[in-house]
Amino acid sequence: MPMMKSTERLRAELEQIGLGPQALAGFLRLIEKYRSGPAQVDDWEAVAAPEPEDLPLLSGLDQPGGNTGREELSRLAVCKLNGGLGTTMGCHQPKSTLPVRADHTFLDLIVDQLAALNRQAGSAVPLLLMNSFYTDAQTGLALGPYAGRLPIRPFKQNRFPRLAEASLKPLAESEFGVEAWYPPGHGDLYSCLSDQGILDELLAAGREVLFISNADNLGATVDERILHYMLSRDIPFIMEMTPKTPADVKGGTLYRRNGKLKLLELAHVPPEHVAEFCGQEKFHVFNTNNIWVHLRHLKRVLSQGPLDLDLIVNRKDVAGTPVVQLETAVGSALEWFPGALGLIVERDRFLPVKKTEDLLLIRSDLFILDEGRLRRNPARTLPGLPGIRLDERFSHMEEFDRRIPVAPGLLELESLEVSGDVRFEGAATLTGRVRLSGGARPLVIPAGATIHDQEVAG
Repeated sequence: MPMMKSTERLRAELEQIGLGPQALAGFLRLIEKYRSGPAQVDDWEAVAAPEPEDLPLLSGLDQPGGNTGREELSRLAVCKLNGGLGTTMGCHQPKSTLPVRADHTFLDLIVDQLAALNRQAGSAVPLLLMNSFYTDAQTGLALGPYAGRLPIRPFKQNRFPRLAEASLKPLAESEFGVEAWYPPGHGDLYSCLSDQGILDELLAAGREVLFISNADNLGATVDERILHYMLSRDIPFIMEMTPKTPADVKGGTLYRRNGKLKLLELAHVPPEHVAEFCGQEKFHVFNTNNIWVHLRHLKRVLSQGPLDLDLIVNRKDVAGTPVVQLETAVGSALEWFPGALGLIVERDRFLPVKKTEDLLLIRSDLFILDEGRLRRNPARTLPGLPGIRLDERFSHMEEFDRRIPVAPGLLELESLEVSGDVRFEGAATLTGRVRLSGGARPLVIPAGATIHDQEVAG
């Protein structure tokens, strides 16, 4: 009885802040899942690698013809998941408003890409931005310069109360302020589309496919081959996968169980099988979080009730109080769409900028900027991208920009390690394997310098 009363009180509180019915039901279900304990795979022997037909290759898909391609673009909308701040790079503004390349922000590049596509194809593909309560106001201010370039529809995702880990009671806003709340992960997208009427708006406008990706993934551009493949075969859900490298071993992957294709995350793997999950033999691809959803199928699935998505538990400390955030991921909806597929794509479609190391690669001559799209520079003959390791002095953007005002040439670089007090005065060129160390005294790299296969210390 006490448990039921606490649940009913929580329901009443959430209804008062305007949480929609789909989101409310989903949140209460997440609490019950959390109370039930960790949801690890209970029968690892039943976990099978995907079948070849589950993972077609993007390179094998047909390019639609002119009229077909234009007609199909009239049925597409694009959604960027825009809820994050740039805190990992020392910034406290929407990450999408940070300068990433030649003074262009993530948002600039996203708008440039879609505006160019619409201009070339004579289309009007709209852009949706799912903001969090952290990013909504500042993103709204940033949209002014894009007026008239393409249709943009921002919307705010739900906010859920952080729960005290010991009692599972919501933090009081009167005591914790805005820290009492959190955005519940990008799996919240589906309830937002339904509760806010956006799903019906898109379908009424003839938009049948939604391409979803993280705002900081600069490789996630519209590929008309995927759109054509989805529409011509009536595929309900496509998750873009790309081959693992040693840096991606913990990324979510696909597996089959009881005839159903599902997303497997590290948190759901029993400890004794983590090595197999992280290996590249059984699970050789991982989820890029580039998702294509057929909206008519989504409408049908949601008509049967809110999506029951896998729980992600995010533990934090708020003003000395241990809390849990109960979250979901957009990709975990895959199992609710019979006929869903993974699609193996080139690594170029996964270019996330999470740290300043990523930013250095993107700003360098390894990429060419073309109407918002970043393309690999064909002048690089070495495979893949160089490995970059910068020490903590470079982790915040302000200090990164001060120490590396101009990205060095990296076309022939294999790896770079930077430690200590190091600063570039201007453009330089790094080739082979390079280690830079500002130890006993600062190391200043002069403009125009070329460093090849060297370890240089201050």
